[in-house]
Formats: sequence, C-alpha cells, structure tokens
Amino acid sequence: MSCLKIIFIITNFFLVITIPIANAKEPGQVTVATVDNHTITAQDVLDATNRLPKKIKEKPLSEIYPNIVNELINQHLITKQAYKDKLDDKKEIIEILRKNKDQIMAKYWLNNFLANNTSEEKIQDFYTKYLENFKTFQEYNASHILVKEEYEALQIIEKLKIKSEFSKLAKSYSIGPSKKNGGNLGWFRSSQMVKEFEEALLKLKKGNITKKPIKTKFGYHIIMLNDIRVSQPKKINDIKQQIVNRIKQNSLLNLEKQLRKNKSIKILDFKKVVQEINN
Repeated sequence: MSCLKIIFIITNFFLVITIPIANAKEPGQVTVATVDNHTITAQDVLDATNRLPKKIKEKPLSEIYPNIVNELINQHLITKQAYKDKLDDKKEIIEILRKNKDQIMAKYWLNNFLANNTSEEKIQDFYTKYLENFKTFQEYNASHILVKEEYEALQIIEKLKIKSEFSKLAKSYSIGPSKKNGGNLGWFRSSQMVKEFEEALLKLKKGNITKKPIKTKFGYHIIMLNDIRVSQPKKINDIKQQIVNRIKQNSLLNLEKQLRKNKSIKILDFKKVVQEINN
C-alpha cells in the first residue's frame, strides 16, 4: 500500500474508520466527484497532486484536496468545450497531440525496459559477479586537523605532546569539513588521499600522530592513524541501490548503441540552427 493511499485512508477519503480494512479499495476504484456521466477518481487526485510544485505538495492533502478536485472538474469541462469547438481537428493541435503521444509511449516503454533489467534476479547476478571479482585491499581510518598556516599546526602539535585530546583540538581549530566529527575521516583507501597526505599516513603506526605538519594544497595537516583493516565485500542490501543505478546506466548505454545501429542520424550544428532561425 502506497504512502499516498495511507494518507487518503487517514483523512477519510477512502474509508470510514469503522469499515474493516479488508474492504479498502484501490484509488482508481474510488469516485471522488462526478460531472454528468464523467467520473473523477481518487487516482486522478493522486496523479494531479504529483504534478503540483513541491511547496504545495508538502501541504496536508486534506487542505489541498478541495482545490485539486475543483480544478479537475474545470479541466474536464474545458476539455469538453474544446472538443465541442473541434479543436482536435486543427493541424497544429494534431501535431502537438502526436508528439505528446510519442513522448508518453517512449517514457512507458523505457520504464518497462529498465524494470525488466533491474529485476531481483538480475540484481543478484550483478552482486554475484561483484563477489567473484572482489579483491581485498587495505583500508585506513584516520583523523586530521587542517589549518591554514604552519605555525598554527606546530602549536597544535605541542598541545598534543602534553596529552591534549585530538578530537577536541580538531573541533576547535580545524578548518576541514571533518571538524564536526573530531577530525575523523572514516574509512578510505590510501589512493583516495592527496599524495603528501598518503605518504605521511603510510609511515604511521596505529595510534600514532605525525610529528610535523604535512603540507598539501589544502593547507597544513596533523594526521592521526586510528586503525587499519583488510577490506570486505559489502552486503547486498548496503549497495543495492548502487547496483540498480549501475545496471540502469549500462542498460541505457547498450540500448542506445542497439537502437542507433545501422541508422542514418544527422545532427545540425548549433550555430547553423541559430542562423536558420534568425534568417
């Protein structure tokens, strides 16, 4: 059951609270308004809500419901008038409708294509290959204090020598985004850091702090190595969305190649387009 359907239930659009939940209907089966023999359903309201600007959508559905229903009624009546005036026979309208139809067809076909390519079975196959190809590497957990000037870094190193707490100093003096975490950078591979930082880090033993400031393009660092571990493959639930995104990306690239194969495609240069429009 979707979140939006739950909202309708709570606001009594679908059900009276006393009715057993087993009698709940799908949004498309619930009539919220009629105009002669035309029916407006709860699904129509949901679809219209999804098209609203974000700020309006954030309002309680019970608050915007009357306006949405009335707009849907007006839209139906205006549409009937447009057909009465035979607007659908006009050449420019026929062309607009054709283009909209093409866009809708393409959108739904593509959504179906991606859904088929990201089935649970295909996600599992992708994850199995990830496990088969996974290679272990060392990961480091480190903290740092970043300052602009070398003298500031030297003063902090002196404070550390007299057992000042690294995380407190990081929160007080560091200009890096990790200051809010007491300077902790989390787990990373050595290649993820700039060269000077990496070289200094690899010389440290667990629990040790650099004895002199390490200069990089960001400023001067005091680095503390917290821990070292051998990497492990991530669990499928932790990277499922990443897998889905990767499958979609690969599927779209392959689809584009397949669709364009043996097709004669010509694209007019932008400057020529502008010239033709201006001439």
